[in-house]
Amino acid sequence: MDNNRLNLLYKLNHIANELEMGTVEYELAKFFLENFKCVNKWNIYQIAEDNNVSRASVRRFAKQLGYANFSDMKAHVQEFDDGINDFQQFYGVEGFLDVLVSNIQALMKELSIQMNTQEVDRLNKLINENKEVIIFTSSNIAGLVKTFQQRMIIFGKRITLLTELDDLKKFKNVKEKPLIIVFSISGLLLSTILSELREINATKILFTNNRNPIYNQDFDKLYHLSSQHHESDINDLLYYNYGINFVLDLLFNGYLMKYKKEGI
Repeated sequence: MDNNRLNLLYKLNHIANELEMGTVEYELAKFFLENFKCVNKWNIYQIAEDNNVSRASVRRFAKQLGYANFSDMKAHVQEFDDGINDFQQFYGVEGFLDVLVSNIQALMKELSIQMNTQEVDRLNKLINENKEVIIFTSSNIAGLVKTFQQRMIIFGKRITLLTELDDLKKFKNVKEKPLIIVFSISGLLLSTILSELREINATKILFTNNRNPIYNQDFDKLYHLSSQHHESDINDLLYYNYGINFVLDLLFNGYLMKYKKEGI
């Protein structure tokens, strides 16, 4: 899935989770989530009638989600593949417990090599030294980063979490050079923001499994979460579910220890 598709689900779920029941936005978000698999049957007249809202409200909601109009939103959702094949291939197997445990063990062993103490210290030094620290990632990882973000603020370090390209563009003309950390496991997310990212004067760090050599020109430091030797052994879904958390926990531990030592 591309980042825009992930962001659509993220926005719909956020509205359904955060807004009060009975509001127009809540009811429409709930409708679209419940009928995501029936997109071919979407009809603005029927949607308005079923949810007791006007057609203008449906159009405004589509614009709120980032689309020019309802037709564009419908067309976009019709292209949605929502990762069904990937999920079925990994999760839809017999003996899943043994497969999962084996994969997690291999992943932790691999990451403990990639993210050794020296690398964690180097990253935390950058995080400490930069006033503006930005983590850019897709919406499916944003929840993990939010937990890290909240923990860090407790110890006095504010971190900005971004999932939208338009929000990233706002840092093109800032006075102080920020630190931008990008999480893009497959490289798909990165491909959607790279041209804009190049125009931002910042220290740039990338976490990925994509080995495109061009990234060496655009980032001050690359962290490949998998080694070439083990790339085919660990499913990419594990990096999203467990790998990112592993990295963030190591960073938080390193920052916390630095905090204790320095008495910040």
